[in-house]
Amino acid sequence: MRAWAEVWGVPFLEIHRRVGSTNDQLMGIAEVKGASFSVVIADEQTAGRGRAGTRWHSPAGSGLLMSVLLPALSAPDFYAPLIVGLAVARAVETLADGVRTQIKWPNDVFIEGGKVAGILCESAGEWMVAGIGVNIRTPVEGFPPEIADRASSLEETCRLTLAPNQVAGVLISELRTVKALVDDFRPLGRLPSGLHEELRSRDALSGFLVMTQQEGGGVARGIDERGALILEREDGSRVRVVSGSVTPG
Repeated sequence: MRAWAEVWGVPFLEIHRRVGSTNDQLMGIAEVKGASFSVVIADEQTAGRGRAGTRWHSPAGSGLLMSVLLPALSAPDFYAPLIVGLAVARAVETLADGVRTQIKWPNDVFIEGGKVAGILCESAGEWMVAGIGVNIRTPVEGFPPEIADRASSLEETCRLTLAPNQVAGVLISELRTVKALVDDFRPLGRLPSGLHEELRSRDALSGFLVMTQQEGGGVARGIDERGALILEREDGSRVRVVSGSVTPG
């Protein structure tokens, strides 16, 4: 572990064969000895979760399950998963030349219509724990029926055989780059223009009819500079969606 910590330039690294949740593990560490870019990685989670308490399917040997400790954003916190999502998208494209990734607001990374990664950012006092799950391989038994129609893996979409440490190293590097760009804009509560345009170019929902938990149905009209989803209703009015799930309409 010490060797990988030095290669990746992280102050603290734990690697587990099995853990309940990498986010929970890192939250406990943050309370005792928090340091920016501390990392916890596991091969398998027994209590992995996504947004709103949904279960993250994470069997052994199928993906990268990683949590990274970052300083808490001042405002708005809800764009944190988008920032982490950009780092994941960039890392995948670095590893798989010619592949184009998309980001589904607020916290998923897609390739060719299949979800290959999910992000869960949780507050831990002065810290934010960024949980990242990347489907590297399709599980031998396949994905559970409830997600089989939308889940995919890098192996399936990119035709690549990657090791978790390969993905982790590039992802940590990209996350460090994105964080540095965001830091200067943190007091303004908005995304840097370059990252905002990149998000808009990767937006998987733009122009599609969707149903939002917060504001009901409408057509997705992009992501604004503060990270909110813009929803256009039937009467032409537009509202900002800042929380909740989004599904195809």
